[in-house]
Amino acid sequence: MTQDNFAAGNPVIEQFGKAHWIDGAVHLPDANATYKIVFSVSAPAKKPEAPNAGLERVARAVNLYSMSGVTPDRLHCVAVIHGEATSSVLNDAQYQTLNGRPNPTARLIAALQVAGVEISVCAQALIGNGFPQDGLLPGVTRSLSALTTITVLQRDGYSLMPL
Repeated sequence: MTQDNFAAGNPVIEQFGKAHWIDGAVHLPDANATYKIVFSVSAPAKKPEAPNAGLERVARAVNLYSMSGVTPDRLHCVAVIHGEATSSVLNDAQYQTLNGRPNPTARLIAALQVAGVEISVCAQALIGNGFPQDGLLPGVTRSLSALTTITVLQRDGYSLMPL
């Protein structure tokens, strides 16, 4: 497999998660295996005008698995948003109230969702930060808590990737 097989290093999510194919790399994903990954995203964006870097890394992971030949039906990902990253899933109106600008992570989250990644926010973090339960970007699910969601998914065979 060479870089020529892919769209500028971004085979699934073209605008985010830039990745580079490396000929001769070791420990490549098996294209015939199924992967289940839960990403724990707790860090805030580095700048209020930038997308969340943890979610950017989720996009990179999706692209890297795809570049390795893993088809979308064999890659199951859930990004659990909690802690200081919680505001990353607020809709534009709520984010603007908080930061004075539209949510810079909104396009990234939409692209992840199109690629099949579930974005789930810790409801405890929403409550703890005083964010409204209904002020989320479209398609973002609410979990009881990151603490329970991550362990439930691990029990179900997901590998934990803390970001």
